[in-house]
Amino acid sequence: MSHGPSEPSALSLPTMSTHSLPLRNQAAGSCSDEQSNNATTQNPEAAIDPTDLQHLRENLKILPVPSVNDDLETTAKKMKALAKVVSDGNSLALFTGLQMASQHLNDPESIAVSQMTIDERVQYEAWQKARKNGTMKNSGDQDSDEASNRDGNVPAVGFDWVKNVAPVPDGAQSLKKFTERAAAMDIIWDHQGATPENAAWLTFNQPAILPLVKAVCRVRTAEKHRKNNRDPSMRGLTDMEAAEVETVRKIVSLAERNRTRELEKIRKLTRSITESAAVVKARVKVLEDKMNS
Repeated sequence: MSHGPSEPSALSLPTMSTHSLPLRNQAAGSCSDEQSNNATTQNPEAAIDPTDLQHLRENLKILPVPSVNDDLETTAKKMKALAKVVSDGNSLALFTGLQMASQHLNDPESIAVSQMTIDERVQYEAWQKARKNGTMKNSGDQDSDEASNRDGNVPAVGFDWVKNVAPVPDGAQSLKKFTERAAAMDIIWDHQGATPENAAWLTFNQPAILPLVKAVCRVRTAEKHRKNNRDPSMRGLTDMEAAEVETVRKIVSLAERNRTRELEKIRKLTRSITESAAVVKARVKVLEDKMNS
């Protein structure tokens, strides 16, 4: 592989965003299920949108969960209500307002968007909107690479996967970078089989589209990081499934802690009652002995 020209520079000013994937609501009768049109990969994992969470809280009666100070009666009452949610086939995580789950805070797309440059974010959000509306071009003749970028338009560019190739700069890191960009290009153009050479050609010949490619790379990297750093026992689960597992574990742990503590109190009180009764009965024994003497 040979050295290519220097890579075009991009703005580096980060901008915060609350953009995230929609929530797939598992609660019966609360609001309809939604399929995410914003997922950047074919990963079916759904994240939780803060707006959807607020809507959930407004339309559901959020049930209380056991707390460390609950007595046996209170704990039993709460657990009975929570058990009914499960028996009815509903999500315990949703019916407790996700208050016991931390997974919903780790939406990788929101994290990635918050780290994007202005150009990356503008193109990424425009691309997502175009995908949702079905207006992205996936094939056809190449248009001018000026039909993009700073005005927020999605690059309406076809790509010749056979002709548009260029040498990848030397070095393992370069190969890794252009391989990742090729994977992002497959997502953007709804294609399979993009090569690092395709990514190298785009980088040096269509720099106007590069911010979108980099943006999709950021999201893919964030998704991989979240997947690799998740609790091993929850890998392979969707966000909502992981939230359900975490909710159940914490609720059961609190209930068991309360039960153990309260039963220990009962044992101590029972022992105290038994000991006190023995002292009282001893007085009767003395009096009975006196009567019989």
